[in-house]
Amino acid sequence: MSNVDGLRSSRFTISCARVWGVGQGLRTCPEDGEDGGEEGKIIFYSFFAVFYPAGHMSSNLSPEYGISLSPEAFEERWLALHKQLFASAEYAFNDVCTHVLAPQPDMAQFDHSFIHDAVGNLHLYYGTGDQRKQPEMHRCLQAKDWEGAAASCCEPGNGHAMGPNLFELSFQEHVFLEPQGRFDMLTRAVCSLFRHEGRYGMLYDVRGVTDEDEIYIGMSLAWSQDLASWELGGTNPVISPPAWATARSTCKDPHVMFHDGVYLIYYIVMDQAGYCCITLVTTPDWETFTDEGAVLRLPPNMRGTMGIESPGVVLRDGLWHLFFTYGPGLWHAVSASPTAFTGERQATFGVGRGCYLMGPFHATEVIEDDGRWWLTTDRKEETRRLNREAGRLCYRGSYEDEKTLHEGLYAAEVVWQGDQPLLRKPPEEGSKV
Repeated sequence: MSNVDGLRSSRFTISCARVWGVGQGLRTCPEDGEDGGEEGKIIFYSFFAVFYPAGHMSSNLSPEYGISLSPEAFEERWLALHKQLFASAEYAFNDVCTHVLAPQPDMAQFDHSFIHDAVGNLHLYYGTGDQRKQPEMHRCLQAKDWEGAAASCCEPGNGHAMGPNLFELSFQEHVFLEPQGRFDMLTRAVCSLFRHEGRYGMLYDVRGVTDEDEIYIGMSLAWSQDLASWELGGTNPVISPPAWATARSTCKDPHVMFHDGVYLIYYIVMDQAGYCCITLVTTPDWETFTDEGAVLRLPPNMRGTMGIESPGVVLRDGLWHLFFTYGPGLWHAVSASPTAFTGERQATFGVGRGCYLMGPFHATEVIEDDGRWWLTTDRKEETRRLNREAGRLCYRGSYEDEKTLHEGLYAAEVVWQGDQPLLRKPPEEGSKV
């Protein structure tokens, strides 16, 4: 059994599928062989019902984990947000965005992650590579020419920039991690940065090949004392597609956050019914990982980004905010819980939950820096919108579709009006255009 196959079958302590809103009131989970039997265990609690296959460990999270709002308080805030959205529209890219950082010549900037160091400097890691290589890499992947695909890699790693704030970032170096085997021989790029036990961690996307000669997409770990030099984890890859995902599912775009003793890892997969999912894995120690199931499912979109990409979660004043790229741009959803961003009407909070389109933004992050909030993005979805308006075909996977990633990073300021994130163009002073 390969490292990848072994990880898929045994490294996760649970494979589960969530069924939202089937009941209220806590019911004790039966032991193996009781009630659930070989078909599984069902736990009912106030907001969700979760199915755990028999013989697997239960969630890292208690039913009340992350929930500080009463159903009544959530309903009041959700309805206020819903009414605000009925009186507002999507944002236009040029009305709210300012260019803040260009990547190095002939290199792109896409999904990215921010972290502050011990003295307050802001560090940016962004996926990078020459997108002119995209068509050749795609051709090699289709032909299963793995060595050719590796040689034409368009996502070899990350760029690293640093500065006192978002508008004074300067390029430091490229961080191209070495492959550890066939499982990561093709790409090693998009990452999420975090802290753990006095050092910095990087959870990053890898793409390679399985023992069955099929594409593998998962995630690996690296560790650093200074956000510059990195040591690769010894048990990589650490996250693979869960058992409920479709064969050869994507498993990428991590977003890591720490809350109440547990690391929450949001990322994207496709389930066996063909739905694009944002799913959640938890870990207390970066050694054991628990699959918490999907927190949001949507069908593939026929315009713009076909699947879901770049999930990010923010906890603000007791409300969990989910941001993600899908179809024509950036979407926003809210929940009282970090484990579900949709739910059946009446069976959860008395109001339905859903998401809405904010505008043509791609590969975004929403961050707080020195008391101010920012949305960072690239111009890819805006370019796609302009191409659609002009009737111009620049199909996914082509350089024409990817080339605006070479422009780099843009930012909009986020001003909260209640729970609605309003966007406005940052002041010109200090911006690096």
